[in-house]
Amino acid sequence: MKTLERKYSKSERIVAKAKFSSCVYFREVLLAVILGAVIGVLWGLNDKIEGIFTKQPEAIYLTDNVMRWVLLGAAIIVLLALIAEAISLNSKELIVTEDKIVFREGVLSVRNTVIPICEIRIIETEQSGLQRILGIGTVTIISDAEQPYNIKGVKSADRLTRRIMRQVADVRRESESKRIQLQLAGQPRRRNATR
Repeated sequence: MKTLERKYSKSERIVAKAKFSSCVYFREVLLAVILGAVIGVLWGLNDKIEGIFTKQPEAIYLTDNVMRWVLLGAAIIVLLALIAEAISLNSKELIVTEDKIVFREGVLSVRNTVIPICEIRIIETEQSGLQRILGIGTVTIISDAEQPYNIKGVKSADRLTRRIMRQVADVRRESESKRIQLQLAGQPRRRNATR
């Protein structure tokens, strides 16, 4: 949140900030468990698997040395997935100012999306059963733009959605009162009929 917060806190009041959940790491932990279990089963059944291939002289046997390399390769895959997820998690920022929503994502190739509050029509929060337990969700912003905008992995997505909709209502109420004031200011004043 540091980049957008520094930029907009100087020029505009930040109304809300989204926090992104680190629960996305569960996917990598699950990957590690599955790979470890498969490698463990293969290592445990090593003798039986070698017995199947003994009729073929060119077969590669699953020796302890081969299994260590397989385990090291699986660990490297899981570690790279964790690093990629950490970079992805720390490269997302979402702030709500008084008149717009700003979403920034990316490390090398950065994508900034600015959605004016006055153009927002609907905000949806989507959560699976596990996401409800973990308190995360996907926020979908539907505006006057051609397609909805999805922001995944938001902590307390319901609370953020309510805060954004409150800001949308405030902006609409303010623009309506300005419109009425302009209409009243544009009307000619009536003179008193009695002189």
